[in-house]
Amino acid sequence: MSIELRRRARPSVPAQTVDRSLTDVEPGRRGGGWGWILQVVTGAALLVLVVVHLVAQHFVVSAPGGLRDRASVLAYLGNPVIVVIESAFMLTVTWHALLGVRSILFDLGLGARARRRVTVGLSALGAVTLAYGFWMIAVLAAG
Repeated sequence: MSIELRRRARPSVPAQTVDRSLTDVEPGRRGGGWGWILQVVTGAALLVLVVVHLVAQHFVVSAPGGLRDRASVLAYLGNPVIVVIESAFMLTVTWHALLGVRSILFDLGLGARARRRVTVGLSALGAVTLAYGFWMIAVLAAG
């Protein structure tokens, strides 16, 4: 059989289709992996910050059971370096968690409009959560 005849004898493969709801992005905006990159960066930062947080909160404490009382928490947060570390930990946990929720919701096959709403809703939730957390740290650090 000649090459030409073999080509003609092949069954035609249907063209692959792409689910447009999964690839639609807003006009003028590029889709991309910024969420994935931020998820990796915050995950790596969490590895370090969780260790620092756990050591500082549970292994350096001289109180029985490794738990701080109110006076020792206030003294602990009186150090500006600790305030920065705990604030970074809270920011990283919140960001990483909300990106994970966003990713799970996007995996449901939401359309572009629903994706925007999810992003706006989770951003608002993150802003409120961080505002409360920073306020709480500031109140405790002020003593």
